[in-house]
Parts: sequence; C-alpha cells; structure tokens
Amino acid sequence: MAESKSSETIRVYVTDMAALESHIEEALDRQLDIVKDHPKASAAVNQLHVLARSHRDALKAHIESRGGSTTGGIKGAVAAAAGVAAGLIDKVRPESVSKALRDDYTAVNHATIGYTMLHATAGMLGDQATASLAERHIRDYTSAIEGINQIIADVVAWDLRNDGLDVDQSAVQETTEKLNNIWRETEPSVK
Repeated sequence: MAESKSSETIRVYVTDMAALESHIEEALDRQLDIVKDHPKASAAVNQLHVLARSHRDALKAHIESRGGSTTGGIKGAVAAAAGVAAGLIDKVRPESVSKALRDDYTAVNHATIGYTMLHATAGMLGDQATASLAERHIRDYTSAIEGINQIIADVVAWDLRNDGLDVDQSAVQETTEKLNNIWRETEPSVK
C-alpha cells in the first residue's frame, strides 16, 4: 500500500532528525577526550552523548514501528545533515573545553529547533505519537542546554587558568547569575 503524503512527510522529517542525532553523536565521540579533565564538562558531554544515541535509537524504532526502513533513508539524510551539522560541531577545535561546550550548545539548539519543527509538523498532520516523541526530545535537550548555561562560566575560567591567566573567581558566579536572570527576564509570557 502506498504511503500517504502526510506519513511520508513525517517519515522524512523523523529520518532527518535521526541522521542529525547520529552526526551529533559522532562529534561527541571525538570530544570525550577533550573534556575528560574537567569533571563538569565531561559529565555534560557524556550526558549529551547518551541523549544523542538514545534519541537516534528512539527515532529509528519509531520509523520501524510504522513499517518504514531506516537503512537507506538515514544514509542519504546523513549526507544532507552532515553539511549543516559539520559547521556546528564536526570541526571542533581542541583548543579549549569551553569551545567544545560552545559547539555542543550550538548543535543541541540546532536539534531542538528541528524537533520543534517535527513537533509542529506532526501536530498539524494529526500524528500525536510523533509529536510526543519530538516533545520528549525537546525537553531532554532544553534541560541539557540549561545545564551548560550553569557550568560554562566555570569552564571558561578553567580554560583561562590553564592558559596561565589570573581569574577573578567571583566573576564566575556573577556571570552565571546574570545569565540566569537574562533567561528569566526574556522568557515569553504564557498566554
């Protein structure tokens, strides 16, 4: 039986997200060694690594549960997603742990907006199961983004100290508090 246009559209979007997650996971594989000496950064990258793998696996299972295949589609989608994602995290420069986290933050935001688009598409086309899956992944990555927000100033200070610079440690907490305040102040009103 031919797949409906709505089902095909959603399958392509889900396959694209699985490809993006695969690419993010591969980049994170290479970062595990870069961040290993900073416990908080290491924990954050390991968490992202687990999320990317579990998201990819959940997306593949979702496609397969609907009778679709991930073998051919994901290969093609990886090639397409790789061009976009490569600019985000694939060329991570091992100069600093903070730059690695910055690149991860960018990649996770890219995935989050992709999941938001998937959620909207699935909702608009009446596919609640896919919308729910996208929502879970949005929540995972939003939490990870917030986690990076809480440690990035500390990681920057650590990098600066490793470069032989004197660091005003009080600025670490001040920066984190300022960032938290800005996020709260700019949060959209719930209507």
